[in-house]
Amino acid sequence: QLYVEMLYTIANSVGAPAPGGQYAHYKEDLYLYGQRAFGVPPDRHYRMLHLAGEEKPPIVVLSVVVMEAEGLEAKDANGFSDPYCMLGIQPVPAPSSPQPLASNRTLSETCNDGQGNHEKLRKHHSFKLSFKRKEGRIREQRDSIGGALPAKFIRATSVKSHTLNPRWNEKFRFDIDDPSSDSLHLDIWDHDDESSVLEAVSKLNEVRGVRGLGRFFKQVCQSARQSSQDDFLGCVTIPLSDIPSTGLEGWFKLEARSQRSSVQGRIRLKMWLSTREDRGISEEDNWTEVRQHESLYAIFVDYELRNWTEESWTWSGDLPGPALTILHQQAVQGDLNELQKALARFVAAAKVYLQHPLDPRWMLQLLTDLEHAWISTSLSREEEIWLAEYFTSILERWLLQIRHHRQLFPALHPPSLSRLEYLLRCLAYISNMKAFWKCCPFNKEIRGEIVAALRKGTPDWFSGLRSATMTLDEYDSSFVDFCSEIYTSLQHSLSYYHPLFEGTNGIPYFSVVFKQLDKLLADEVVAFLNQNEHPDAAYSRLIFAVYLEIKDIASFSQNLPSGGDHKLNLVRCHEWFEPSVSCWLSICKNKALQRVRSAIDLQKPCDSEKLVKHSSSAVDVVVMFCQLRDFWRLLQWPKATSVPLLSQLLDCICSAALLYSDITYQTLMETGYFDRPGPFRVSDEMCIASNNLEYVHKFTSLLENYFDFITLESIAPESQCLTLTNLLDATLKQLQIKVFDILKKIGPQMQEPLRKAMFHLAWSPDTLPTAQAVEPLFDYLHNHFLALNISLLPQNFQRVLFEVWECALKELNNQIDGGGNAEEMSAMFHDRLHSALELMVEFFHADSLGLPLETLHSDTFYHVEQRLQYHTTSTEPLIELFYGYRLQEQLSTTSGPYGVLDVRAYFNHDSLCVEVLHARDIIPLDPNGFSDPFVIIELLPHRVFPHCNEQQTNVHKRTLHPIFDECFEFSVSLEQCRSPSAMIAFTVMDHDVLTANDFAGEAFLSLGSIPGVADTGTGVDNFHGLKPVELVLMQQQNKSHPILQTLESRVGDRTAIDFVKKQKLRFATK
Repeated sequence: QLYVEMLYTIANSVGAPAPGGQYAHYKEDLYLYGQRAFGVPPDRHYRMLHLAGEEKPPIVVLSVVVMEAEGLEAKDANGFSDPYCMLGIQPVPAPSSPQPLASNRTLSETCNDGQGNHEKLRKHHSFKLSFKRKEGRIREQRDSIGGALPAKFIRATSVKSHTLNPRWNEKFRFDIDDPSSDSLHLDIWDHDDESSVLEAVSKLNEVRGVRGLGRFFKQVCQSARQSSQDDFLGCVTIPLSDIPSTGLEGWFKLEARSQRSSVQGRIRLKMWLSTREDRGISEEDNWTEVRQHESLYAIFVDYELRNWTEESWTWSGDLPGPALTILHQQAVQGDLNELQKALARFVAAAKVYLQHPLDPRWMLQLLTDLEHAWISTSLSREEEIWLAEYFTSILERWLLQIRHHRQLFPALHPPSLSRLEYLLRCLAYISNMKAFWKCCPFNKEIRGEIVAALRKGTPDWFSGLRSATMTLDEYDSSFVDFCSEIYTSLQHSLSYYHPLFEGTNGIPYFSVVFKQLDKLLADEVVAFLNQNEHPDAAYSRLIFAVYLEIKDIASFSQNLPSGGDHKLNLVRCHEWFEPSVSCWLSICKNKALQRVRSAIDLQKPCDSEKLVKHSSSAVDVVVMFCQLRDFWRLLQWPKATSVPLLSQLLDCICSAALLYSDITYQTLMETGYFDRPGPFRVSDEMCIASNNLEYVHKFTSLLENYFDFITLESIAPESQCLTLTNLLDATLKQLQIKVFDILKKIGPQMQEPLRKAMFHLAWSPDTLPTAQAVEPLFDYLHNHFLALNISLLPQNFQRVLFEVWECALKELNNQIDGGGNAEEMSAMFHDRLHSALELMVEFFHADSLGLPLETLHSDTFYHVEQRLQYHTTSTEPLIELFYGYRLQEQLSTTSGPYGVLDVRAYFNHDSLCVEVLHARDIIPLDPNGFSDPFVIIELLPHRVFPHCNEQQTNVHKRTLHPIFDECFEFSVSLEQCRSPSAMIAFTVMDHDVLTANDFAGEAFLSLGSIPGVADTGTGVDNFHGLKPVELVLMQQQNKSHPILQTLESRVGDRTAIDFVKKQKLRFATK
C-alpha cells in the first residue's frame, strides 16, 4: 500500500520546479529509485503503477497566509485607513458556450490568527464563490449566469483599524480546478462602515451578469458602496503556475484596478500547494500522511545503508536527489508542515538507529530541525505521543551506549571519540529541547541519567577487565598488569573522556568514574595482600611493583574537584603496604653492606686525563645510593608518616657510607701512609682514598635536600626529625674526619721544607727584595700544588691548600721573634716578613682560583699579622694600645671574682674630679682572711696627661668592703679628656708593711663617657646628684698577650721592660 501511495504521489506531482533546479527530477528516475528502494520486481512494479494510475486524481489545494501589508494609501480624514482583504481563485474563461451549473465543491474553512476585530465578518461563511466543473477534465465555462451565484470562492480577512501597515497572519485554503491556468486574486479595501460589508455579502447572491472574478469583486463593492464609503486600496493577481512545490513567500506590489485608481504599497503573502482526496469533505487532519512520510523516509535510509560499503555510522545521512524529491512531493501533497516533516524524519532515523549505529551528527541535525520547527508550530496529541515514544527509545539506546562507552568508543580511536562527542551533544541538546519536555514532562533529568549510566557501566567494565586480564593460574603475576590497565584507562578518562562529558553536559566524568574505581580497586588490592602471609623475595618484589601501580593510580585524586570530602581509599594505600616496605628496607640494608664490600674487593683505579684520581668502588657505592634515593622517590610516601621508613632508608645509606669509609681508611693505613715522616710526595693511594671518601661525602650531604628535611620538620614529630638529622650529621662528620685525617698529613710532611724556606726569607740580606727572597717557598709549593690540583677533587684540593697555609703561617710566626737573636735582626726584619705575608696571601688566593680571602684571613693569619704590626710599632703606642684592649675588656665584663669598685667622675671648670666611693667583695690577700685595701688613681695615657701624677686613697685596715668616700682633682683641659684613648685607671692594692703591696684588681673608666665631657656643657654644677659608676675589678688573664711578648723581646728598651714587669705582677694567680 505504501508503494502504491509513493507511485500515486509521483504521478500526481504538484507545483512548479523549485528555484535552482531543486526537486526537478524526471518521473522515470523517481519511479526507478522507488522501485529499487522497495525492492519491487519490474512486473509487480508495473502492475502497481497501473493501479496508481486508475486512482482518482487528488484535489489540489492552495493554502494562502495573508501576512501583512505596508505603505498603504491613507483614505480616512485621520490620515490612516481601515484595510481588509478579499481574495479568491480567478479562473480563465473558456471560449465554449456556458454550461449548466453543477454541484459545488466545498472549501475548507478560514484559519484566522485570533484577531478580535470584526468578529461577525470572520464568521460569515456566505462570502464565498464556487465555480462549476464539467465531467472529466474539461474546463468549466464561467460567464454571465442566469441564476443566483453562491459566494464559495471569495474569502475576506478581518479589518485592521487606523493603520497603513496592517498585520493579519490569517490563513485560507482554496480547492483548485486547474493549477496551470487559475490565479489567486486579492483586493485590499478601506472599510468605512461595517454594515456595508455585511450588506454586500447579503446581496451577493443577487448579483447578475458576473464575468470574471475581478469584475465580480467590482460588482460586490459597487453594491456595498451604495450605502457606504469603502475605498479601493490595490490588488494583486498571482498565477498558480508560478508557485513552486517548495511554496512561495514574498512581497507583492499592489496594482491599480484602472487608471483612475490611486494605489501604493505592497502586501506580503505566503502560498503553497497541497492535495487531498476527493471525498467531498474537508481534510484538515493529515496524521496518515505523517506516518507515510516517516515510513517512506525509513525505507530510503535503510536502502542507502544496505548499499553503504563501510560502517553504518560513517554514513552522513544524506539521501540522493530522487529520494529527496519523492519525500518532498509526499510532504507537499500531504500538506505537512516543517514540524511534521521533522517529526517524521526523526522517528524514522530513531527506528533505524535502534537497529544500526548511525552517525550522531546526523541525529543532532534532526533534533535541531525538530526544535527549530517546534518554535512556530505545535503537534496533535497523537503526534506528541508518537514523538515521546521514540524520544524514550533513542534515549535508552544512547544511555546504553554511554554505559558501555569504553568498549564502543575507544579513547585512542579519533573517529569513535568524535561519535561519542556528538552522541553527548545529542543528549545535551535533548535536555534543553522544548519539544522533549512537552512530550516527556515526567522524564528524569538527562544529566542525572548519564551519571547513572556511568555508574552502572564502571563496575561492569571493571569485572570484564579483571576476567580478561587475570587468570587463576597466574593471579599474582597478572595483578600488576591488571593495575596497569586501570592506570591506562584513568589516563584515557582524564585526557579524552572527561573533556567530552564535561564540555557537552557539564558532567564531572573523571570524578564519577575515579570514585567508583577507587572503591573497587581498593577491595581488590586488600584481598591480594591478604592472600599470602609468608611472602618470599619474589613476592616482595611483586608487592613493590603493585604498590607503584596503586600509588600512581592514587595520584589521580589530584585531578578531583577541590573541596569536599571525597572519602577515597587508595590515597591510604601506603598503610596497606607499610609492613612490606619496612621488610624490604631491612633486607636492603644487608644487601647494601654486602654490595659495598664487593665494590671494594672488585675496585680498579679509574685512569683518565680529564678525571681526578679515584676508583670504581666510589662510583659503585654512589650509584647504589642513587638507586636507593630513586626508590624513595618512587614510593612517594606521605611525608606526615614517612619518617619511620625514611629512618630505615637513611640508616641503610649511612651504614653503607660509614662501612665504605672505614674500609677505605683502613686500606690506606695498611699502606703505611700515616707513618711516613716526609718529605712530602704525591701518592696515588692518598689521592684515590681522599677522593673516594669525598665523593661519597658529597652525595651523602645532599640527602637532606633529596629527602626534604625542611618540609619534614614542619609536619612530622620533632623527635623523629631529630633522629634523622642526628644520624645524617654523625655520618657526615665521620666521613669528613676521615678525609681530614688523610689530608692533614700533608702539612707535617712539608714542615721541614717550609721551615727552611721561611728561614731563608727572614734572614736574607736587606739588599735582596722580598719578592725574590720568597721565590724558593713559592717554587716548592707550586710544584706540589700543581700535581695535587690534577689528582684531587676541588674540595680536597681546597682542604690541602688550607692545611699548607696554616703550616706556612706557623713557620712564619716562628721567625717573627728572630729565634732569640734579637741583636742580629736588621731594622727591616719585620717589614720584610710583613711584605712576605702579603705575597703569600696573593699566592694562595691565586686570583680567586685558590683559597677565598675569607678563608685565608684565619685566626692564625690575624695573629701573625698582628704580631708583625706590633713589632713595627714603637713602645709608647704599644702600651697605649694595650690599655685600649684593657678598656674594651672592662666594657664587656659584667661580673668577676675580684669585687666591685664604685666611683664617680666628672669634668667641672677646667678640672677633673674623681670620687672613689666604696668597694665590695675585695679578694682577701692577708693571712687573716682580710685585706688592707687602698686605690691608686692614674690618668692614661701618659702621652696625653704628662703632668698628672697618680694619686691614691687612704688605706682601710682589715676589710673586704672598704668605704673610701674620697675626692681627687686633676688639673686637665677638656680637650685632653676628649682624647680617644683618655681613661682613668683604678688599681686596688693590699697594703703590706714588711713586704711589697699585693695587687687586688684594676678597673678602667673612659673619660669620654663622664659628665662634662660626654655632653656639650662646660661643667657639672650639681655633682652630688650624679649616679655612681660601678666598675668590675679585673686581673690580667692572658699571660701570652702578643703586645707583652713583643715588648718583652725589646731587651734594650727600659720602658718596655718596666711595663712588662709591672704587668706580670698583675697576672691572675688562679
